[in-house]
Amino acid sequence: MNNFYLPENVFAKLLFNELSDVGEFSKKYLPSALISQNLKKDDNSIGIIPTLDLIHHPDFYVSSKIGISFNALLSNSYLHFRENQFTVDNLYVKGDVSSNEVILSKIFLKEMYDLDITPRLATENFPVYDENVLIVGDENFKDDLFLQGLSFSEEIIELIEAPYVNFILASKNEKLLKQFTEKHRNDFLDGHPSSFSDIFSNFGKNSFEFIQVNLQHVIFDFEEQDLEGIKILLQLPYYHGLIDDMIDLKFV
Repeated sequence: MNNFYLPENVFAKLLFNELSDVGEFSKKYLPSALISQNLKKDDNSIGIIPTLDLIHHPDFYVSSKIGISFNALLSNSYLHFRENQFTVDNLYVKGDVSSNEVILSKIFLKEMYDLDITPRLATENFPVYDENVLIVGDENFKDDLFLQGLSFSEEIIELIEAPYVNFILASKNEKLLKQFTEKHRNDFLDGHPSSFSDIFSNFGKNSFEFIQVNLQHVIFDFEEQDLEGIKILLQLPYYHGLIDDMIDLKFV
């Protein structure tokens, strides 16, 4: 059986729940940072990977139709800045951290504040308060922490002037990815279903309501503006000298 690797967050779960019959795939949730490694070793698999993983895996094929894109306030990551500080002297990243958060937070701080900071990985029990922290994943919603943070998606959207494509659907197997995309490209045309209470069961009341109201701004079926967002994201590390060559996207 083919494997379908997904990140362990609410948005990937929502995407999977909206798919029609996927009986030919075995669903496997993993930390975001590990999915590309599994795709590389598994020729008969597809996966939802952080967009900037393509820097290290330029041989992956990318679906031009399916992924996870944010175009407003709702986000998988939220920035928490220390109060009463005149400048940002450090930044920690915490949670389901991937290449996106590490690279884009560095670029964001340089572009917006002219700061040269290398984000540091926080431990699991790292105190959120009184530090500058980028929290990634469902931790933002379990205790309504997002209420005290800034939407990372919104900041990146402002930076690139395009939707923030947080995750893409990718594979080493061009044929398998193309077949999956063709079969499921229309699964999202009717919009998101109105009830996902089972997926939100561990979230606070504010988080539950916030996601439901703003879910319309999470896109699973890409349009041209989302593809443009992917291209711009992949140019940023090159322009900031973090990689030597531009990535040649292999869309299917």
